[in-house]
Amino acid sequence: MSICMAGIDWEHANMDKREAFSFTNSQVERMCRQIADVAGVDGCVLLSTCNRTEIYLSGNGACKPAEILCRAAGEAGAEHLFSERTAEEAERHLMEVACGLCSQILGEDQIVSQVKRAYQIAHEAGTTDAVLSQLFRLAATAGKRSRTQVRLSAAPLSVAGQAVALLKDTIGDVRGKRALVIGNGEMGRLASSLLVAAGCQVTVTLRSYRRGQTVVPAGCGTIAYDERMTAVPQCDILLSATTSPHYTVTRESMETLARVPDAVCDLSIPRDIDPAIRHLPGVQVFLDMDSMGGRDAQVDVDSCKQVHDIIDEEMAELLRWKAYRKALPLMDELGRLASERIATGYDLAVLSAGEDEQTADKMEQAARLAAEKTARLLLSSLQGELSDHALRTCRETMLRKAPQLRDRRTT
Repeated sequence: MSICMAGIDWEHANMDKREAFSFTNSQVERMCRQIADVAGVDGCVLLSTCNRTEIYLSGNGACKPAEILCRAAGEAGAEHLFSERTAEEAERHLMEVACGLCSQILGEDQIVSQVKRAYQIAHEAGTTDAVLSQLFRLAATAGKRSRTQVRLSAAPLSVAGQAVALLKDTIGDVRGKRALVIGNGEMGRLASSLLVAAGCQVTVTLRSYRRGQTVVPAGCGTIAYDERMTAVPQCDILLSATTSPHYTVTRESMETLARVPDAVCDLSIPRDIDPAIRHLPGVQVFLDMDSMGGRDAQVDVDSCKQVHDIIDEEMAELLRWKAYRKALPLMDELGRLASERIATGYDLAVLSAGEDEQTADKMEQAARLAAEKTARLLLSSLQGELSDHALRTCRETMLRKAPQLRDRRTT
């Protein structure tokens, strides 16, 4: 059983290419089920975020993850856009992703929850197995430890934070500006809160309002999503962050307005805002995911080393788990051999003398079961202490000392 992965990300492909591989949660669930049915695939997890799409497969080692994903997405022929990794390289890469080392915003806060959510969707779809479960659990642990123990960058730790910082850099002080935020999901709420903190008057669109279910960021007004275009002429900043497969704002709808916002910001993939809007008179600033820049130049080397140390520790835990899992069949066999050896070392006929046949049989079964449990308990306590070679040597020694077991052992 081995792990392989393929990924496309912000660093190697622009939005025009990434958009075809941006999926909603329901699409991810459907595709996981579809991919899990491919011959040679035992498990599948699909991670789709604003800046990356990655597929992780467990299987017989002959899988071609980029080809499988492109075929499932209806984009056959786009395999060259993907980077592929296998075995330990793929496992370490996921941990680096979960720690924010591969993010456009170095050390971003949201990636850990996105990795966990990707696994949860796949698990609920029934496409995970023990190998993927352990890998994603340890990757999430590495990401959580990195986020709480290390500060990688002095820059904002989210795409929304970077967007607000860029708005300040391009249009100046945003205090007192009016902003319309389309979308009240995680990204939209975060952007709204950051704009409020910067002194903006923020209005957020809501598709529906159910008391106790819809969370409106503090300090924000609200407007129905269907009425969003009526609020656009009154705003200085228009920001959209939804998971809609269609434009939330088109060029045609903006061209009919008496006034357009000074700054337009699209924080979605696929795009929320028609990119042709950037050419409209009056739009001074147009930002999208590709505008968010690369890494912070002021990265602390010691902090990066701390994160890599965390990853090394979680990788070592993964290796221990894989070694133990690989040894389980041999340990089971040793447990059975040990129980046979212990049980046949006693004259059970003497111990059960005077008992009826049924009771004697029960006594023998109980003795063997007790011996097997004892042996397995002892072997389990040696997890990580004995190599595969040592376990095999133990088995051969036991068979040499008690050759009568060789024909009786179960494999």
